Amino acid sequence: VTDDRAVHLARIKVADGSLTRVIEGRRTVSSYATGGEGRIAVLAATAMQPNEVYPVDGANLRAITKENAAWLDAVNLGTTEDFSAKGKDGTTVNGLMIKPAGYKPGTRYPTLLRIHGGPNGQDQHAFSFERELFAANGYVVLAVNYRGSNGRGAEYQKAIYADWGNKEVQDLLAAVDHAVATGVADSTRLGIGG
Repeated sequence: VTDDRAVHLARIKVADGSLTRVIEGRRTVSSYATGGEGRIAVLAATAMQPNEVYPVDGANLRAITKENAAWLDAVNLGTTEDFSAKGKDGTTVNGLMIKPAGYKPGTRYPTLLRIHGGPNGQDQHAFSFERELFAANGYVVLAVNYRGSNGRGAEYQKAIYADWGNKEVQDLLAAVDHAVATGVADSTRLGIGG
């Protein structure tokens, strides 16, 4: 289930369509496998942890692989935070703000707006080497789920149908304005890509 910057594992009862989340949290589950006696294993990641294999045991996840442990011990990762901004038409836009390791509040940083493709996609709590590489070089990175992105319902996703280059641009600019207004982004050192 794709849900506002995260991807959860869920069960759906065929009889009544009710949905029960098996795994929640600020992470992405990219695949799963089932075994005998109702056992489940998932491949999951967070913004700070690349994909690992986890057996599902209630709400607790315990990695049974540690493929990147040595590398993670040797690097300083940025900090990934959820943020929301208000567009000029009042639309709430959600995204991720990745700050460099050692970020100092009150200091304005060069900031990169990295636009995901799609538009039927989302920036999410999955490990992103690209975002970490930019943060390691002193940049704040904005990953914005503009209108047209998935994870916030069909209406949000269809909001830019046959109107490309309008509402999603407003949303992206609202996120940059938010980063400047909150004292994070240096308005004279902004970049864009995706």
